[in-house]
Amino acid sequence: MKTAHCPSCGAPVAFRSASSLYAVCEFCRSTLLRDGEALKNLGRMAELMDDPSRIQLGTEGSFRGTHFAVIGRIQLKYDAGLWNEWHLLFDDGRSGWLSEAGGEYVVSSLVPVDAELPAFDALQPEMPVTIAGRIFFVADLQTARCIAGAGELPFKVESGYDVNTADLRGNDRFVTIDYSETPPLVFVGYPAQFDELGLANLKADGDASPGSVVKATAFNCPHCAAPLTIHSGAIESIGCVSCGSILGVENDKVRLLAQAAQQMKVVPWLPLGSKGTLNGVAWEAIGFLRRSTRSEGVEYAWSEYLLFNAEAGFAWLTEYQGHWNFARTLPKPPTVARGQMSFSYQRKLFKRFSAGMAEVTYVEGEFYWRVSIGESCLVEDFICPPRMLSRELTDKEVTWSAGEYLEPEALCAAFGITTPPPKRIGVYANQSNPLHERHRKVWQLFWPLALAATCVQLFFVFFVSSQVVLKQPLVLSAANDEALTTREFVLDAPVRSLRVKHRTDVDNNWIGLNTTLVEKNSGEAYQGAQEISYYSGSEGGERWSEGSRDDAISFRNVPAGTYYLNVEYELGGDRNVNPRVVDTIEVIGNPVPWSNYVLVILFLLAFPLFSRWRRNAFEAERWSESDLGGDNDSDDEDE
Repeated sequence: MKTAHCPSCGAPVAFRSASSLYAVCEFCRSTLLRDGEALKNLGRMAELMDDPSRIQLGTEGSFRGTHFAVIGRIQLKYDAGLWNEWHLLFDDGRSGWLSEAGGEYVVSSLVPVDAELPAFDALQPEMPVTIAGRIFFVADLQTARCIAGAGELPFKVESGYDVNTADLRGNDRFVTIDYSETPPLVFVGYPAQFDELGLANLKADGDASPGSVVKATAFNCPHCAAPLTIHSGAIESIGCVSCGSILGVENDKVRLLAQAAQQMKVVPWLPLGSKGTLNGVAWEAIGFLRRSTRSEGVEYAWSEYLLFNAEAGFAWLTEYQGHWNFARTLPKPPTVARGQMSFSYQRKLFKRFSAGMAEVTYVEGEFYWRVSIGESCLVEDFICPPRMLSRELTDKEVTWSAGEYLEPEALCAAFGITTPPPKRIGVYANQSNPLHERHRKVWQLFWPLALAATCVQLFFVFFVSSQVVLKQPLVLSAANDEALTTREFVLDAPVRSLRVKHRTDVDNNWIGLNTTLVEKNSGEAYQGAQEISYYSGSEGGERWSEGSRDDAISFRNVPAGTYYLNVEYELGGDRNVNPRVVDTIEVIGNPVPWSNYVLVILFLLAFPLFSRWRRNAFEAERWSESDLGGDNDSDDEDE
């Protein structure tokens, strides 16, 4: 570290980084150029604007295992609010930047690029740009104005100059092209969460609680004199609750931007100023707006609540017909072509559900951009219940947000709201299917029950007293129409069922059979008639067949005794072509029936089929609300 004294006020000025050529005196705000061992005064730096950032000069943290310290700062202002670039010095001597805007953080560093870059005016949102052999997509185009600088900086910073910047994204990388110089400067970085950075030595203003905010500023509406409050320096506009005016915020001064064309007062269900904890973060509701879109002549309107936390930044609560979502800006958005119907993101399949122009119709409270009535953008929603990814596209930027369905009861508990929430109507796009888990459990129960029924059936087939008491081939000759008699067989005990099965080699013919079961001693007889036919051939090069060569009859409740079969038969067709048929007769005592097993399986199967129908009916109702069609096929991996 090198230390010199400010030539303006004499205060000590330290340079910790060898790459720092400029410094801003923290006492007199003079911009100082390091010239050898001396400092040259280049003029007074403008004052920094108050903002919600808890980072300050001297803040320390860690990124990817390397410790860093914040040694400088540039503050810029753009349409969406304030934007901080914190100059970092890593322990290994590298310098970098920590970008902070709207609660999003990106750690980046300057990277030399030899290839020619497209002009700023030629860029459009989602346009592909190739840098160092990799393809990135334009996410944001802004003209930011530098407000002020502080601490050590590698280049001269002056307030009041405009900087054209293009933010590009590709997979997990974030690229910023700074057009303030020729050729443009390229910064490559990675998004990071506040907690991942392990920041220490933060501003004391936020130490009281996780949800504390920058000190609020109270003032009166210049149109109707109603009391208003600004919770954050990042706030760009306020919708007056009393008169509907939209106010712009600039340097602690409020000016009237527009008189809202709001014909009807909309009362938010969640009062502004409500505080609650969601996903472990303490939030405060500071803004409320209504947006609507039109599809096939029908207008669909929904509510959005802006939430704020000093550390986490901003988040959203959205409500449509009693259905709620908690959403945040997506730091690592997917790459999705326009018109693409589905894509995979984090190993989940998202399907496009709806698309349309969303327009702001009502505004109340604070917002981090210059909101206006009639403001519109193209919105596309992709769903993988209970998650939803939404893309919003304007002529300057494309932003992605990730939402998750929130049960109204959980929302009431989080914010301590006792007023009943809006009644839920229908099925929402990313509402979890409550019947999916039930259907999965029904299928899980079906398989062991079906297996148990199968095991019982097989046990009877192989181990219960089913026995073959006769097996004998008979030759049925066209030249001999006399009845045939089988060998005798003995039934030692009465049988519930005696099955007589005929296995023949009949081909392109039929046989009429009259089978009589005769008890040798008593002469008691049991008779059955049947016809067996089988035909086959080819037509148009394809084989065909009909009928069967085998058939069986059963005799019920047969007493014990000595029996034989008397078989009378008639052969059809041309006797010269089909002179004989071999019939192998098999007699089985107490055969195990399969009909009961089939009935049991069908009975068990009825439950998962009914459950599946109910689940699919829920999905059909969901997709009936989609303006893009879509499909309601369900994932049956659990089956």
